[in-house]
Amino acid sequence: MTVQCREVRELADAFLSDQLLVETTHEIVRHLEICPACREDLAARRALRAKLQSAFAGAADLAPRAEFVEDLSARLRPGVRGTVSRREWLQSWWAVAAGAVAAVGGGLFARGAVHRSRLAALARNAAGDHQNCAVKFNLAERPISLEEAARRYDAAYASLATLEPPVGLSEGPIEILDRHSCVYQGRRFGHIVFRYRRRLVSLLVTSLTESVGTSPEMLPADGSFNIVSFSVGRHLVFVVSDLSERDTLQVARALAEPLSRRLPGA
Repeated sequence: MTVQCREVRELADAFLSDQLLVETTHEIVRHLEICPACREDLAARRALRAKLQSAFAGAADLAPRAEFVEDLSARLRPGVRGTVSRREWLQSWWAVAAGAVAAVGGGLFARGAVHRSRLAALARNAAGDHQNCAVKFNLAERPISLEEAARRYDAAYASLATLEPPVGLSEGPIEILDRHSCVYQGRRFGHIVFRYRRRLVSLLVTSLTESVGTSPEMLPADGSFNIVSFSVGRHLVFVVSDLSERDTLQVARALAEPLSRRLPGA
């Protein structure tokens, strides 16, 4: 496992709370050794947590009433005289609050893990479509035109029929080789196949089932393919290629703006 910046940001709060597996913690530590941006982000999160803890502990409005402290002390320590000091109470109170926050954070982390798993599955589908449609022509179901797919499944596919190839890429022009709609592993895509730097690049658009960012973001590679994902309105977009990460991301960024103008709901 080799974590990337996106994964470190997602796992940062769990990392600071010591909620991760030892192996994952070590991977993040190794990443932090070589990534000043993530170190800065983590330091800012740690400082914020410390300020919140200090503010909570010093907030008079959040302190319990003296009668409540005395009553609780009597109930918890029968036969022992004396009361719990404000400092001792606040320490215990903070521990309870921190536990509640950790429980909520753990739930969010669990949901985030499920989300990442589903997105990874969709990305594998996109990579499989690129491999079996654009590269090997080995699909179980014959592709159909984008116009037909728009009539039968999703009107958004029609907008891909006239999408122009992006211009201004640093390594020369990009050429459109094919446009169609195809199915891989039960998932329907609008598919445009490009050639860039003598490599095949797939633009794959499908209905949005997972919420992702609108800015193109590199996903963990699937075999020999690099994958970038982003959302446009109600649609999820993948750009898949065996170009370098830099070139794949450059192509995705060049496609994001024209797609945002064309796809419904953008």
